[in-house]
Amino acid sequence: MDTVTVRIPAAPKYLQVVRLVAAGLASRLRFTIDDIEDLKIAVDELAAYLTGAQGRDGLLEITFSVEDDRIEIEGTGKFDGDVKIRTELTDFSRQILMTVADKAWLQQDDGIPRFGLTKTRQS
Repeated sequence: MDTVTVRIPAAPKYLQVVRLVAAGLASRLRFTIDDIEDLKIAVDELAAYLTGAQGRDGLLEITFSVEDDRIEIEGTGKFDGDVKIRTELTDFSRQILMTVADKAWLQQDDGIPRFGLTKTRQS
């Protein structure tokens, strides 16, 4: 399994970088264009929960773990100070994620917000 880690400022304007990395790695795994778009939607949806609409002071660290037919993405918010994020997905977000990812989660453990998702290439 190969891993790629990206650190970006915790601001919505930098989420495009995360989407591009996800798309590039999925393309190397020969995901279909539709599956690549689904992956970009999923990572953007979850990462936006961490950044919030206005952004936060600190960083997002996103780790992509790549296997032959699967990509797993985990994101961690490394924020300045004590930051609480909403960890309960809205019904709309849950519906989106159930449609575009095999598995997705969002949580905050010991004050550290995290998310994860898995997407497998369709045969």
